Order: sequence, then structure tokens, then C-alpha cells
Amino acid sequence: MEVRHLLLAFVLLTHGLTTLMWWAAGTWLGLSRKAAMHWLVASLSNGLALACMVFNDGWPQTPLALLACVLVVHGAVSLRRGLQAFLKLRHTDGSHLVLGLGATLFCLGVCLPLGWRTAGIVVSSAVIGWVMWRTARECFVPLRAEFQIGTAWVHSALLTCAALMFAGLAVGELWLGVAWPWLMSNVQLAQVGVVFTSVMVSILSAFVLGYIVVTRLVRRLEHLSHHDALTGLLNRRAIEYLLDREAQRLHRFGEPFTVLMVDIDHFKRINDRLGHAAGDAVLCAVSQALQAQAREVDRVARFGGEEFCVLLPHTLHEGALLAAERLRHAISQINIPWADETITVTISTGLATANDSLEALASLLRRADDALYQAKAEGRNKVVSAPDRVAA
Repeated sequence: MEVRHLLLAFVLLTHGLTTLMWWAAGTWLGLSRKAAMHWLVASLSNGLALACMVFNDGWPQTPLALLACVLVVHGAVSLRRGLQAFLKLRHTDGSHLVLGLGATLFCLGVCLPLGWRTAGIVVSSAVIGWVMWRTARECFVPLRAEFQIGTAWVHSALLTCAALMFAGLAVGELWLGVAWPWLMSNVQLAQVGVVFTSVMVSILSAFVLGYIVVTRLVRRLEHLSHHDALTGLLNRRAIEYLLDREAQRLHRFGEPFTVLMVDIDHFKRINDRLGHAAGDAVLCAVSQALQAQAREVDRVARFGGEEFCVLLPHTLHEGALLAAERLRHAISQINIPWADETITVTISTGLATANDSLEALASLLRRADDALYQAKAEGRNKVVSAPDRVAA
């Protein structure tokens, strides 16, 4: 009795904590609510199934065993559905409905009235093993692509072990006369082993899922810390870091680079006349055009408001001027549908080339800004090059 109470407390504690973890992840930590709720259901279902195995004093064995089978089937299906939502895989809700409803009706509607305990366990174990095996197969490639290959292998190995465990359970039920290793000890020790193994697999699975959730969250935070939320371009902090790195490379190796300061012409008029939503649409369209026209080595950032900064590494004045004109022409071809009209925009660009290792970065940016203001003063929709820095 005491051992069963300890096992029950162990099951309730571990699965209660994992259930609470997925609830918190979906409510507060930014995890996909759909994935979190599916994993919550999986943890809760598996915990209740183990509780049925442990706390069975005075209860008929067959109903508890069949109820546990149904709960584990729904837990396996919920685990797979959560992974499909998290990894954005093709949803198979139709097959999940058939498996869950079919297992429930077969175990509780057919096997329970007829007393077919073995049939219910064998069929349920086969369903669970198949779901685990399919989940391991379909999740391996996306996990390997987004996370480390080791994570994909560990996750696949855990699910495969779970599938083999349920396959062994089905075989053990079919051939009760065979002295299977897990049936050679007394019933209480076998129960402890099954519960402990199941809980350990659940804990390891929750740990792997938690790892991939936290890894994606950290990567998302890193991305947000270096990128503009509206346009997806680098933000001012990120481009200033890259500019400083280029300045150091110029100082050490004499490799020149060029900075373009780009500003959308008459942007305030767009905001005042059509609203800030239209302004956001213009910013996004211009950002996409700038990014599309930039070379692979170039870096485009939203510097602030309607101003952008383009870093052209290893580029002298002549090449930078051609690139700036290409950007200006591309932006002038943009047509942004809005309400009953089409928005067209132009840009003014200030260009400054860094070829003096003694020039401070602030001085370079100031020269590019001065060239930008000159382009606006001269009628906008043009590129103005800053004069070379005069050595002191």
C-alpha cells in the first residue's frame, strides 16, 4: 500500500509539474498556444493513465486498464498534434480523430462490456506505437533543419523507444505464457518498473520539447534585438555594430567601404493624408525593395523613422554611386495599392565613402547625412555624394 501511494505521489508530482509548465509556456512565455495546449493534454492524459495503473485498490482491473489505454492513446495523439503545430507541419486531424475516437469506442464500447482486456491493450498499444513511430519520422527533418542534428536524433530515439515499449507491451499481452523479463519479478516490482520507466520517458520527452521551445524563443529574442519589428531589416544598433567592424577592417587592412543614407521623400505627407497604416505599408514596401536590390554582402537597416542605412563593404565611390542609382530607380518603380489609389514614392540618398583609416565613424555618418540633406534641398529623388574627407 505504501509503495503504491509513493508511486501515485511520484506520478502526480512529475506530470502535474509538466502540465503546469506547458500551461505557463502557452499563457506567459510566448509559446504557440495551440502547441502548448496539446502538450498539456498529453502530459495530463499520460499522468492519469499511470494513476489508473497505480491506484487500483478495490477497483476492477479490466476497466482501469482499458481506461488507461484510452488515455495514453489520446496523450500520444496530442503529443503529435502539438509537434505539428510547433513545427508547422501538415496537420493530420482527420486521422487523429479516427484513431482517438476508434480506440475509445473499441476499448470502452466493445472490450469493456465483453471483458476483452487483452484485445483492448493490444490494439491500443499498436495504435500508440504507430503514432509514436510516425511522429519520430515526420519530425526528424524539420528538427534537424531548425535545431542541431543531435536534438533531432535524441527526440527521434525517445519516440522510437516509446514505440518499442508499447510494441513489447502488446506482445507480452498476446503471449502471457512466455517469461518476458518485465514479468519475471513480482507484480509490485513490475509495476514500479513500468511506472518509473514511463515517467522517465515522459520527463526526457518534456525536457527535449522544453529545450527546442527555449532555443526557438532565444533565437527569436536575438532576432528582435537586432532587427526592426515592422520591416524586418536590421535596426540601428545592429548596423552601427557592422559599421564599426568595417571601420576596424579599414584601419587594419585598408579595405574601403561606403555608406548610403536613404530617406523617403515627403513621407510625412503620406502619414498626414492617408494615415499611419499607409505609412507603415510604404515603409515595408521600400524595405523589401532595398533588400531585394542589395547584394548578398550588403547590409540594409532601418536607421530611424523613414530613414534607412545601406552598408556597401569593399566598395569605392564609383561602384557605390551605381548601386545608389539602382536603388533609387527601383524605389521609383514601386506602386503600393491603398484604398482607392496607388501610392508612389521616391528616395533621396546621401553617399559617403570611407577610405581614410583615421576618420572617425561619426564623421563618416555626418558626411553621409550632409549629402542626404543636400539631395533633399536640391529637389529630392536624387543621389548626392559627399566630398572626400580632407586629411588633417
